[in-house]
Amino acid sequence: MNKMKITIGTRASKLAMLQTRAVITLLRQQWPQLDVQIEQIHTLGDRNTTVPLTAIGGDGVFVLEIERALLEGRIDLAVHSLKDLPTSQPAGLLTCVVGDREDARDVLVWNEQFAAFGEGLGVTQGGDKPRPGLPPSLRIGTCSLRRTAQLRAWLPNIEILPLRGNVDTRLRKLDAGEYDAIVLAAAGLHRLGAHERVAQRIDYLPFDVMLPAPGQGALALEMRDEEAIRELIAPLRNSVVEATTSAERMFMRHLGAGCYLPIAAYGEIRKGRLSLQGLVISLDGQEQVQVQSNIPWSESAPVAETEQLGVELADLALTKGADAIIATVNEGRVRAYASLD
Repeated sequence: MNKMKITIGTRASKLAMLQTRAVITLLRQQWPQLDVQIEQIHTLGDRNTTVPLTAIGGDGVFVLEIERALLEGRIDLAVHSLKDLPTSQPAGLLTCVVGDREDARDVLVWNEQFAAFGEGLGVTQGGDKPRPGLPPSLRIGTCSLRRTAQLRAWLPNIEILPLRGNVDTRLRKLDAGEYDAIVLAAAGLHRLGAHERVAQRIDYLPFDVMLPAPGQGALALEMRDEEAIRELIAPLRNSVVEATTSAERMFMRHLGAGCYLPIAAYGEIRKGRLSLQGLVISLDGQEQVQVQSNIPWSESAPVAETEQLGVELADLALTKGADAIIATVNEGRVRAYASLD
């Protein structure tokens, strides 16, 4: 195994390369003589940075070309941010969650002009009235429907502006005054070391304000279902992260939803129990279905048990009206896509 040569595919971005090199480090800790090559792949989501993801396909726009390279044998492994990976893979491919999970929270990063109002989630006083000095309609940048919906539930009077591009591009647009604040994943900022650059103007949003995307903060390897590759990555598996994220992703999958919809979930293991909370929310933030449940968990528990927790929580959400919210959002997405023709 030590003399094995593999090619790893990854998106052509600074963050993706950092994540890939972190995985290579983990691999070489187990297989010091492993010969690893990297192939950068430009995905549809990377090539089209002007149209909202929901309009160009949403689910899978960052992975389709990479999966094609796997199936064609041009690469042996692919490194993904788990939140970007669809919950079902093409026949012949499988995924594995590896390494520790980064901070799963989202963050609000402020323009310098409004940095003082970010202290302690200080956008509002008493949760309803803007602090003195803030503009009547705060301009917040994001293209995520999940973030948009939760922001509107938290701050009904804000103006949501579209925001695409890598982290550096987004921060540059913020600093240029195009936005008063933007929402980013803490994990990406941390892996890039960019959180230090904005340390005086950043708020980490608690889960009761902004529940994350399923799998947010975790890394996944996608591969062909071959014994040699399974053996190669087996030592990198993280059973805790695999358990929590499999529950989160099954919650989304059982709802029949993709990663572009305003659906959020977060799993956590404490004192031998796996708890899972899920959210389905309308785009205006006015309708919410919040659900939570937990099961006993141990290292020996099969993934099927944690996935079943996700299924049961999704069923509970559906009984509370989640299906109607999802249908309405999907109708709006179809209209948005049609408007591009």
